[in-house]
Amino acid sequence: MLSVFLKLHLSVLIAGFTGLFGRLVSLDAFWIVFFRMLIGGAFVLAYFILLRKFKWLGLKGGINGMIAGAILSCHLILFYLAIKLSNVSIGVVCVSTIGFFVALIEPFVVRSKFSYTDVIYSLLAILGVLIIFGFDSRYRLGISVGIVCALFSAVYSIYSKRITNLYDNNSLICWQLIGGSLFMAILLPLYYLIEGQWSLYFSFSDAFYLLLAGVICTAGLYLLQLHVLQKLSAFTVMLTYNLEPVYSIILAMILFNEASELNDSFYVGILFIIFSVGLKTTKSIHKQNKATL
Repeated sequence: MLSVFLKLHLSVLIAGFTGLFGRLVSLDAFWIVFFRMLIGGAFVLAYFILLRKFKWLGLKGGINGMIAGAILSCHLILFYLAIKLSNVSIGVVCVSTIGFFVALIEPFVVRSKFSYTDVIYSLLAILGVLIIFGFDSRYRLGISVGIVCALFSAVYSIYSKRITNLYDNNSLICWQLIGGSLFMAILLPLYYLIEGQWSLYFSFSDAFYLLLAGVICTAGLYLLQLHVLQKLSAFTVMLTYNLEPVYSIILAMILFNEASELNDSFYVGILFIIFSVGLKTTKSIHKQNKATL
């Protein structure tokens, strides 16, 4: 059981590392996501085909999976764009506001009871971001993009939650990555119209980091998550993943010395976000304990 928890924290650490590619790779956000999806999707698909675990989900299942992949691609493009416009710490902190959007959108999608406490707890995270936004004008555009990124992340989370229990998870992941890759390919003409050129010039280090992003931080992360979910409850995994932004910020401070780029407003804002996450975690634990009684 100890090894499973170590694998869980390894997966969270890998997830926390994904934001660093926004600074490690010199390419823009579009190409980072394009190659990450393409490499990760090819690796996962080949893995499940070799193990004979890839299943045809039917037309509806395949389309649902690909739609989820397209939403995920939008989230990732905005995530890396937010990091390019600010830094890793600001990017991951903005994504932490996902709870606010989930609390607002999910009741209308799944027709569940509206939770005012979830909204109030999530507003603390929004307040934390607004504090950073108001007192640090350098990163306002990055913060704005990061908040929109959190909205797409919430939509992806809710949509994935709806379809996860309907189809084989191994195959669903494959279809998501296939859908994400196809969606990125469809966006290529639009990208060219906006940029006026392909802007596809990268170094050996870029190629190495993109391979790492696709194989380890996409395919490896998904496969590790699947293994952990077979041994641990989704609830335990969800709570542990609250550490993801913490890992990202620590890694960014170590590798890029981002602490020197942040002022006091960042630390005040992140305290509100941590408090928000703590309240939601406490509520989730209480809810889980009541369900098991």
